[in-house]
Amino acid sequence: MQLRNLTTAIALACSASLASADGGFSATHAWTFNHTAANGSRAMGSEIVAFDAQQGHLWVVGTDANQANLGLGGIDVFDLAGNLLHSIDTSSLGGINSVAVANGRAAVAISAPTKTNAGLVRFFDTQTFATLADVTVGANPDSVTFTPDGAKVLVANEGEPSSYLVGPSGDPEGSVSIIDAGSFAVSTANFSAFNAQAAALRAAGVRLTGPNATVAQDLEPEYIAVSADGQTAAVTLQEANAVAFVDIASAQITAVKALGLKDHSLPGNGLDASDRDGPGNNPLNFNIQNWKVNGLYMPDGIASFAKGGKQYYVTANEGDSRADWPGGNDEIRLGSATIDPALNAQLAALHGADWQTNNDKLSRLNISSSSGDLDNDGDLDRIEVFGARSFTILDDAGNLVFDSGDQLEQIVAAQYPQLWDDARSDNKGPEPESAVIGQVSGRTLLFLGLERSNAVMVWDLSDLTAISFLDMIFTAGDVGPEGLSFFNTAEGSFLAVANEVSETTSLYRVTAAPIPLPGAVWLLGSGLVALGARRRTRRG
Repeated sequence: MQLRNLTTAIALACSASLASADGGFSATHAWTFNHTAANGSRAMGSEIVAFDAQQGHLWVVGTDANQANLGLGGIDVFDLAGNLLHSIDTSSLGGINSVAVANGRAAVAISAPTKTNAGLVRFFDTQTFATLADVTVGANPDSVTFTPDGAKVLVANEGEPSSYLVGPSGDPEGSVSIIDAGSFAVSTANFSAFNAQAAALRAAGVRLTGPNATVAQDLEPEYIAVSADGQTAAVTLQEANAVAFVDIASAQITAVKALGLKDHSLPGNGLDASDRDGPGNNPLNFNIQNWKVNGLYMPDGIASFAKGGKQYYVTANEGDSRADWPGGNDEIRLGSATIDPALNAQLAALHGADWQTNNDKLSRLNISSSSGDLDNDGDLDRIEVFGARSFTILDDAGNLVFDSGDQLEQIVAAQYPQLWDDARSDNKGPEPESAVIGQVSGRTLLFLGLERSNAVMVWDLSDLTAISFLDMIFTAGDVGPEGLSFFNTAEGSFLAVANEVSETTSLYRVTAAPIPLPGAVWLLGSGLVALGARRRTRRG
């Protein structure tokens, strides 16, 4: 009897652990704050959020997306109960873009009033909110990141142009600033050494398409992730479809790595290519299939994690063109593009003679007009679309380890149809925007913000040979998740989400069941064998 009870207890305990193979994940909505003047906000928006571990506060930066109040922006600071504790107006300094917090200091990235001029990073004391220092950095500092020890701040100076039509004066160089968080001394890693390598970079697959631009002007750092040892940083170069690697100690760019193309004709790499397909142009028309087109990964957000003694980076492959800037004509609908006769024949054989004119097929798809003409004869020899509609895991050299294929669209269509935005199918689909890594109950979790689905996907990366989707986090009224912050406290694990379009910030408490210990599984097996042996003895 005692043996049977012991074995049963072991089996029950281990079955609880084994049942967590799906992650046992849950997210509970704690609160949402609407950044309005009536609520005391001076940020008047929500773009990036960071956690202050010393004070237990959330720092949120944003600007008002309402055109009537354009130009307002600042910082709102909250406790974890959602109470607004302090608010700072930064609109007189320029456009506020990003915030990071470590060791009692908040670093805030601010573009100059004239965006192509040098920007600044303002440091605040997180206890008193006093300004500690202003550090001049490159043009349009778009994101800030502390090293794991909090000793240094890395700044992605995007250097967006005002226009491609006026030459160098309208297109500042991209760079990465490295600031000592104690002395506020700054060094800058730039791309000028790569200016003479333009031909080799293009041959390797780096997408250099900025008109009248040098390599240093063309490359626009977006987001930064730092290695676990604090020695190296990986920087997304979204428009160039590449990542750069930075040696932090020497403030040198050591490599620019092209990410290549995603073959959407392969099984598991499909996409919905039209916003006007299916009967009645129903917004819930799901038409995910394989097409002979190639995806430009073009990552936006990037996160860092280590596993098994190896360093990895995960990218959110949003995609972006240069069409927003005068002279940056970089985008065309496929139905209006001139296609090489040989490619046209291949597409017609695969997808029918009306492949380019039928809205149910590829006519509506937005593609690159500045890459894909491989022989420079004025027609497209390869069709390249913006973004891979996926997340990707890279090794420490930028080599692809894993790509989620078409799972983002497939999961939304099958499990969360209310989050499907078919109006974006001809563009970049759900638009994975941001990525953060969190450790919960021994599990390595990826939180992936989907800008157009207005939600955050959760994936389990604990076993890189068996990556699995866990859950979707979303709250009615939250639109356009832009910045994510995961953090652990004595009270539990949390995810904060900054929603740019709805100008709201939401906090969630997250939990996950622990990974079953190998010993527990062995013990369960041993117990069941012993129980079976006892039963066989009794029957004999």
